[in-house]
Amino acid sequence: MMKLIPFVVLGLGLGACVPTTLPTYLAAPADPSIGTRSPGYASVTAGVRSYDVVEPGDWRELNRRVAPEGDPERGDSDDAARRGR
Repeated sequence: MMKLIPFVVLGLGLGACVPTTLPTYLAAPADPSIGTRSPGYASVTAGVRSYDVVEPGDWRELNRRVAPEGDPERGDSDDAARRGR
């Protein structure tokens, strides 16, 4: 019983912080004079792209294109990669 008292006090303390009135944006009635758009039809496949099948490319060339530039002083060139170092 003594272990529940701090939780009860905490709950009552937090309950005292809750505002008693609703905010105006929640309690405001709907305004019928405001116009709305009627819902339009949207296809489920709208914006879908078709991707054709392609042959696999050379992965070494792809790696060379996306790799950062090497430091020529350290020997980090494409030639070293081609030689297998």
